[in-house]
Parts: sequence; C-alpha cells; structure tokens
Amino acid sequence: MSDLIIAAYRSQTAAFVAGESLVALQQEAGTEPEDIVVVTRDATGRVSVNQSIDLASGKPLGGGRWGTLIGMMFLDRRKPVEGGVGLASQFMAAGLDSTFLQEVATSLDAGGAAVGIRVRLLGAKRVTEALQKQAGNPHILQTRIGAEAEEALHDMQGQIPERAVQPDDLI
Repeated sequence: MSDLIIAAYRSQTAAFVAGESLVALQQEAGTEPEDIVVVTRDATGRVSVNQSIDLASGKPLGGGRWGTLIGMMFLDRRKPVEGGVGLASQFMAAGLDSTFLQEVATSLDAGGAAVGIRVRLLGAKRVTEALQKQAGNPHILQTRIGAEAEEALHDMQGQIPERAVQPDDLI
C-alpha cells in the first residue's frame, strides 16, 4: 500500500521549489528514492512532465515510471467513467478514486504546476506536512493506493516505453 500525493500551485517556481524540498526530505531520511514529478501547464494549455533527476547517474529518481504515470493523470480532463477509453477511465479501472482523478486533472491552471509523488517509505503525513510548509499555498490532493490498484498501476507502467522516462539528453 502507498499514497499518491499531488500538490497544485499557481506558480511554477513554487512547484519546482517544493519538488526540490521533497528530494531533500528523501535524502535526509535516507529512504529509497521515489519518483518526484513537477507537471506544468503553459499559457496555451500544453502539459509538460519534469522528472527529478539523480545527479550522479542522470536518470530519473525512482526509475521514472511513477512520475510519468502521475504526469499522465493531468492529460485527460474528462470525468472518468466505467468502461471508458480515456486515460482517466483507465486509471479508475486500475483502482484509483474517480473524484481524486477528476480533481487532479482539473487542478492545473494555465501557468500553474503541480508536484506529484507516490509515497511508501517517507509516510504520507510527513510529505503533506513538508508540502504545506512551502510557499505558494498548495492545494493538496491525496489518495490511498491498495494492493490491487498498485498491481494494476504497475501493469500500466509496463506499457510506458523506456524512451518516455529518460531525459532527452540521455537518449
């Protein structure tokens, strides 16, 4: 079991600072790195996924697949429906709460950004407290991921090509 935490900010700068603070929190705690992703929406509505990178290897922290999956949650603003074909419906079929998915998909305004992390070892309370201390008054969304949903989401990750999780300059 784990928790999925998203903190939405009106400022992209605030979101990147919050992402850096989560990386530091993991390093201080000495836990295995989790994917931390900053998802931005520009003025035209384009969504970009920015993975936290391990400076030693140049690869995404935690492997990048969770970060990519989290970023995908922002792409489909339609309400998830059972049996639907959109990304939101696929996430719902995997076991994520439909209300959470709808809130995530609509949480990014043009020019805004969100920090996302799947939390196993740090503890959800510790992460949300750290995010609430950050400037920018984040809107924090959180959901619990059960064992079956973890497995289904892991299967979804297996469909993400390796090229999608590697930074452009490493390909």
